[in-house]
Amino acid sequence: MSFKERAVLSLDPSKDKEHPENINKKGDHKGLNVIATYGANASGKTNFFKAITIALVMIRNSNTRQVNEPLPITPFKFSPDSATKPSKFEFQFIARDNKKYVYGFTADSRMIYDEYLLRYSSRRPTKIFERKSDGTYEFTAREKNALFPLTQWNTPNKFFIATATMWNAQSTKVPLEWLTGGIDTYTDLSALTHDAVMGYQGENAEEYIHFTEKIMGEADINISKIDVKLKKIPINPNIMPLIPGLVINGQLIQPQEQTQLEVKTYHEVADKAGNKKKQYSLQLGEESVGTQLLFSFSPLLKKALDDGKTIMIDEIDKSLHPAVVKYIVNLFRNKEINKSGAQLIITTHNTSLLSLNTFRRDQVYFVEKNRDTAISRLYSMDEYSVRKGENIEKGYLLGRYGAVPDIQGGDII
Repeated sequence: MSFKERAVLSLDPSKDKEHPENINKKGDHKGLNVIATYGANASGKTNFFKAITIALVMIRNSNTRQVNEPLPITPFKFSPDSATKPSKFEFQFIARDNKKYVYGFTADSRMIYDEYLLRYSSRRPTKIFERKSDGTYEFTAREKNALFPLTQWNTPNKFFIATATMWNAQSTKVPLEWLTGGIDTYTDLSALTHDAVMGYQGENAEEYIHFTEKIMGEADINISKIDVKLKKIPINPNIMPLIPGLVINGQLIQPQEQTQLEVKTYHEVADKAGNKKKQYSLQLGEESVGTQLLFSFSPLLKKALDDGKTIMIDEIDKSLHPAVVKYIVNLFRNKEINKSGAQLIITTHNTSLLSLNTFRRDQVYFVEKNRDTAISRLYSMDEYSVRKGENIEKGYLLGRYGAVPDIQGGDII
């Protein structure tokens, strides 16, 4: 990874009074609804998102990790003093009980050195547990009887928050719910087929289809209707042995068929004279890559807005038009749509979003890599003195805030 030093991305709003609609409120807590991150290619934007993703995946897979199985952590390798040092991660969040939690850990590929969980029921935090590098644990007097016996089931490469929750510890359950389900990261939106299948089936399928149709219409994609059908198709006998079966009443049941999503889109097209529109259908695979991507992403978008989740998307404009990206950003800024306090964090090269008419200064972040040391730095526009009404898109492109490529002139031979 390209980050050697501390990097903080905060959704806590500053004292800036601009755009109050860009602040979510949940009880006494406030949070920004959108963060946009900019930077040159290979500056470290994706590395930052990957680091968050890896941390979350490690937590979510903790209970299935084998003894001595390595952790997927990559340190900063371009410095002798950091290549062998563990990496530190910390999350601060509001869980479903409307309390603030702080959860963090330090680890390398071999083991977890320390881990801690704090809960704010008032201005002062309560330490639910702290795991130390010598293998010992500390608990509050209230939690010790419930949590200390569970330490015997933990291993050096497993997270105690996950182990304790697996053994029905109540004090770790709610914060782990947020870490496993309250935040999602997407480093490649094109790999969402499975999630789309899950979204478009079940008792709420019609709601998801209607939501997607609405997005397609409002995003100026000429689709008037979407038809989704689930088909059962036989599994190829040659690959059946590779598919895990289910054990029911002690008997192994091997699946004989799989679910396939069949999607048709409908377009209303006028004749040459501009009259008498006729409806034509296409298979989803015949649509553009951007339309297919939006179809796959829409269920996740709806779930985030409904449930108040935080979603992080790397290079959101990779296959989506800038106007569609702006439309998605504005969904999170719209309090009539985003009623549950969902948050969107993106990396993008779309400078048309860079406007003080859309964002506050604390909603814009930059990532810049030092060419000499190869160290990436994450910082906010809030560090700069920006005049009200200033053209921040122009300022960024001119290099005022850094994080732009230093293009060298010359001929290519």
